Amino acid sequence: MAGVLRFAGRRACSSAAKVATESGIGEAAAPPKKKRLERIGIWIKSLMHDYAEACRDIGVGVKERPGKAAVYLSLLTGAGICNYNTPCEMSFQSSLLDAVGTLLLLSPWTRNGCSEGHVQRLVTLRNQGRLRYRSLVFFAVIYEAPYDQDCNLYEAQCKHLLPRLLDFHSRVCDVGFLGRWWVLDSKMKEFDVNDDEFKYLPVHLQTISAKDLHSEENEKLFDEKYKAVLMPE
Repeated sequence: MAGVLRFAGRRACSSAAKVATESGIGEAAAPPKKKRLERIGIWIKSLMHDYAEACRDIGVGVKERPGKAAVYLSLLTGAGICNYNTPCEMSFQSSLLDAVGTLLLLSPWTRNGCSEGHVQRLVTLRNQGRLRYRSLVFFAVIYEAPYDQDCNLYEAQCKHLLPRLLDFHSRVCDVGFLGRWWVLDSKMKEFDVNDDEFKYLPVHLQTISAKDLHSEENEKLFDEKYKAVLMPE
């Protein structure tokens, strides 16, 4: 008997819900849901309005303080140029290989010891996989790592044994800025001048001043050898 009463109650509730749905009562009680495209459109419209207000405020500020605006514009332009001309890792590899090729064309007695030592150190670190590249938005650095990236030794993986951040400046090998690697360029400036060739000379011959140069006189003597020789009668 109790089961029959429960079944009859369920039928009555379902019938009432069906009638309410057909009459529109359920639709009126439910909150209206906006479509996804409409919400996206409203969000884009409000975003564009905010950007328009910001641009309008910038224009007013430029008219009121043109000097300050010019300084900010110059800084932004300079930052953009620095970021665009930040050299990549491949450019450093190419510059290093060019330096190696340039030194190989010279005799060992002619190479600059400082240039050769710096390039040899970079090549050794590169072959060991210990050179790292890091871009810092406006410039880039090449620094020395203690181990190769694929090294699985405990000393290489333990974070407590890694080099300290305060010692990072001592591990920097080169700085890339405005499309150049400045340390490598400075080391290769006089790559074909071997200072060790002159250290065994007398002191007065180790340094040359402008007074010791007689290039103009030597050129005149060189030109005179092509002149006709006048023999006395």
